[in-house]
Amino acid sequence: MGRREIWSDLQIQKIASEYVCVIEETFFLYPPDWMKNPPNPAATKLFQTYVAKSPEGTFPRQTSTYQGLYCMAADGTYLSGKFARQSREVARQTLSSGLARWKELASERGYQSRSVPTNKLALYGGEEIRKGGLKVEVAYRDLPRGKVQRPGNAQFPNPYNLGWFDLKPGEAKAFVTNRREKTAIPDRVFRKLARTRLKDAVRGQMADWKDSDLKEGQLFTRLVSTEGGVQTYELSGSASLGEDGLWFRPEFTGMLSFDTSSGEFTGFKLVAAGQRAGKGGANGRETDLGPAPMAIALTLYKP
Repeated sequence: MGRREIWSDLQIQKIASEYVCVIEETFFLYPPDWMKNPPNPAATKLFQTYVAKSPEGTFPRQTSTYQGLYCMAADGTYLSGKFARQSREVARQTLSSGLARWKELASERGYQSRSVPTNKLALYGGEEIRKGGLKVEVAYRDLPRGKVQRPGNAQFPNPYNLGWFDLKPGEAKAFVTNRREKTAIPDRVFRKLARTRLKDAVRGQMADWKDSDLKEGQLFTRLVSTEGGVQTYELSGSASLGEDGLWFRPEFTGMLSFDTSSGEFTGFKLVAAGQRAGKGGANGRETDLGPAPMAIALTLYKP
């Protein structure tokens, strides 16, 4: 939500073009003491250097997370920074002040200007695309409530969120069958989807469900047509996740297509819609506990 609000601002985009912009999981940038081998030690060392050089008060004492917007030099020198989610106005000021400080340092240190790299980056998250695998975009949103088409509040006026989901070729193959009767995909594949993506992330983030939180559910695939080597399937099913005050009860509907000659998926659309309730993690539901309707849409990513 915060990233979408900030980076959609054209003025912020213009200022940010003076930077080399990166995004990273802060849990790995400043890992807890028990994590001895973070995945990218150089990035961890750089960020820890930045934190050490930051002014007192930049970060809360004994914080367990370092999410935020931070501007630094290539050696970790502090330029500017704001902890946690901030408004567009604060983001503009943070980037502007960081750029001004950088120009001062460049002058002091005798740096020469070079163009900002413009290498083409992959426009997706998650794993690398694999032949025969499935990479889908995931969209979360609240469904209309009576006459209110986009439920929200002052903090979340038009809430929705985005994510990614990957299935390896061997997992994705579970959707392909020659049977015209409904066939359940393997439980291990369904659980991977249900536990990690069928959660309330409309307004923020929520941890994956525990294995025991999946009370019941199945996802079915059924061959409906074959034309020119392309097979089309119908998807259906339902699930029950969570209990007590935090839960989601979706019904599934969707279609997918698979090209038997290339071994590639050419289409995938799955909607999981139903009632949700409760607050979990940082999903922003403190004042919207429900029950209320929510939907999650998964669509094949096409480069």
